[in-house]
Amino acid sequence: MVGLLSLIPLLLAASITKDGTVVIAPVGVIGPDGSICQQMAVVIEPDGTIAAVIPADQADPQLSTFAAPSGAVLTPGLHDLLGSLGASGSLKAGTVLIDEELAAADAFDPTDPDLDRAAIHGVLYTTIAAIPSGVLNGTTATFICQSSIEATSVATGKPFFALSGTVLNSSREPTSRSAMVSIWKGWLNSDDSTPRTPGILYCPDAIDLRQTLSLGWKSLPVLVHSGDARSPVGRLAGRDAMMVVGPFLEGGDPAVVSTAIRAARTGTELAFKGLLGRGPADQLRGSAAIAVAAGLDGDAARRALFSNPARVAGCRGVGVIEPGARADLVLFSSDPLDPGARVLQVWIGGARMRSQAPDHIRQLEGTR
Repeated sequence: MVGLLSLIPLLLAASITKDGTVVIAPVGVIGPDGSICQQMAVVIEPDGTIAAVIPADQADPQLSTFAAPSGAVLTPGLHDLLGSLGASGSLKAGTVLIDEELAAADAFDPTDPDLDRAAIHGVLYTTIAAIPSGVLNGTTATFICQSSIEATSVATGKPFFALSGTVLNSSREPTSRSAMVSIWKGWLNSDDSTPRTPGILYCPDAIDLRQTLSLGWKSLPVLVHSGDARSPVGRLAGRDAMMVVGPFLEGGDPAVVSTAIRAARTGTELAFKGLLGRGPADQLRGSAAIAVAAGLDGDAARRALFSNPARVAGCRGVGVIEPGARADLVLFSSDPLDPGARVLQVWIGGARMRSQAPDHIRQLEGTR
């Protein structure tokens, strides 16, 4: 698969000020359900929020208009989910099994230049989390991908749990899977004041998911699962489940992709995980393209790229193009599921960003 090309040197500059309303039209617009509605106009307020999404022929011709090229598709920003983009150092619970105080926000570096590099490729949000070494690994944190002195947070952190081999530790309990499951059952049924918010649960392997589903959740957490042919994803049917999957790579394990497709066919909503900063710039869209080639519905794949990651992270007003949402937008030359689609323009908070023509090009560093 051809990767998106990173522009070097990378220079970002606001080219539309917020002193007036701006219209982007005519353009295809991705809806919250993942479908594409053609010949639309998106109206951006001076405060950087979306005022309206209307048919292009109803837009006020007196307003400042950005004329989208034919075939272009306007999307919310891509979301680097549970990766390391913007994180400094290694955030880890260490020997603490249940750590309520650990906050991923404390490890975020708002001056990281990789945030700007990600944004020019359409990745406008990053959700970071601690290494899942305990049952409760503090809370996640979600920020805008734009380097600055002060970070822009777009979500309250969610509890980040784990039921996996990463929790086992020879220096403290649990040292066995049976002990880990027992701790989980006791903790979920205890009467103390420990938060019981479902949050996000790291359970990557088939046995992790099987044991997770044996705990009798009233409301399932978001499941971070890779799995294989043995993963009991059929048991997710009717559970209103959401699963974080990927990244999928060319030449990777087909069983991992198949597990995600099987889960989607039970009605489970998917969200793609990125790992940007340790992989190529197009890793999210690459995962979506591979999943679609394996049988995932196109609308489901677009939800997994845009609206569902925002739901995973607990973000409001991002991941969708609708009145009142932040105007964090990416204009692609065509459907973003098309590996050949290029990022044409990016808006962050209603301000249009652009890159200067480079002297040369190369892929964002990382391995496939």
